[in-house]
Amino acid sequence: MSFLARSFSLLTLLTLASVAACGDDSSSGSGGAGGSGGETAGPGSSSSGTGGATTGSGVTTGSATTTTGVTTGSATTTTGVTTSAATTGATTGTGGDTTTSTATGSTGSGGCSIFCSDFEGGSLPSELQFFPEYLRASAGDYVTMDSSGHSGSHSVKVTGSGFSQMLGIPVPSAFWGRVYVKSDTAIQMGHNTYVAATTGNGDPNEGEHIRIGEHQCQLELNRKTDDAEKLSNGGTYSCDGGVKLAANTWYCLEFNYNGPGSEVRVFVDGTEVEQLHVTNWGPYDYKLFKLGFEKYHGGNKNMWYDDLALGAERAGCGP
Repeated sequence: MSFLARSFSLLTLLTLASVAACGDDSSSGSGGAGGSGGETAGPGSSSSGTGGATTGSGVTTGSATTTTGVTTGSATTTTGVTTSAATTGATTGTGGDTTTSTATGSTGSGGCSIFCSDFEGGSLPSELQFFPEYLRASAGDYVTMDSSGHSGSHSVKVTGSGFSQMLGIPVPSAFWGRVYVKSDTAIQMGHNTYVAATTGNGDPNEGEHIRIGEHQCQLELNRKTDDAEKLSNGGTYSCDGGVKLAANTWYCLEFNYNGPGSEVRVFVDGTEVEQLHVTNWGPYDYKLFKLGFEKYHGGNKNMWYDDLALGAERAGCGP
């Protein structure tokens, strides 16, 4: 699936870099300053899975058979850039496939006005940078391109074996987002993050982080500085109820971060999770959106992300 994002003029050349995302609540992996959780973890990898599960109204339960199959590699990059009011368009490709993305500052509107990518180019768009920065040299241990996808033949695979392995991109203080997400485990009892908005510079221990992830076997919303939390079952600290994500199943995860308005909204498969709607977290001046995996008290897991859309308006779960 491809995404519309922009009109461009004036071509230049730009070099595509390998990149990734951010961290928080635990002590970091090799070479970095830690957080408050006291965990340490080193790099590692494991294979992806595909399978099926029953889905209904944004909540899915069940298990699936896992099969392995991950491909990684490098790509020759041909980049076309058009500038218009700080607009950048990058095209990367391998074997004729292309991924078109629009960076922050685009003059476009709608669900792709900040950034969109279906990752079909087979390499990571240069706009996405790996955090924490002190682990950027080993980003390839955590983030690779996978040969399976939600809408096409590629997705981003995040090997969640350390404290924080996240991809970040600049955003305005208020924005909508949509990404398809899959995990090789069912949603865990331990506390981990999938996506987040931060007021900081990308370091997991700097600034405020409003995080969407898992805790108590359900989807949750969490604030870093005071560990305030909203559970999708309404607040009962048990694995009963809430939005549960099954293993090896693609889900459409949408979010609306309104920093100045102190509001966050979360949607799964097109349905709003009302228990995760907050109107008094802020006001904040968000700087970065991050996706990947950040582990505080949970186990390792592999995550896949595809069809990312960030914009001024809701993109929805359609093509």
